[in-house]
Amino acid sequence: MQVDNAKIESYKKYLTEKSRPPSKGGNTKALHSHVLYINGEKYSFFALGSQQWVFKSDIVSFKYEVKGPYKNIITETLITIDKSGNQVVRGNRGFKSQLRTANARMPVSRREMNS
Repeated sequence: MQVDNAKIESYKKYLTEKSRPPSKGGNTKALHSHVLYINGEKYSFFALGSQQWVFKSDIVSFKYEVKGPYKNIITETLITIDKSGNQVVRGNRGFKSQLRTANARMPVSRREMNS
């Protein structure tokens, strides 16, 4: 299925990996769920980082697949056109093979933590 030349109503991002403090690198490259609302419908995809791929002033086109109640955007097909009419590429389009599983630790020494 496909959405062509649509304006978004809102764009939300949710952290899906374990969070990490800024001193340890932060969540810049953590996996986030990106959710676009278009004409009352909800479309989503997973991507690294919290950088927005689409702004409210942009026009967006993409293909998506339906899996249960979710409409998952195929990120390779996402095309964004800015308000000047130029095609732009935004967001972190990379990937990583392993997700974060460890919880962040308290910023104290081992001696203080065990007492």
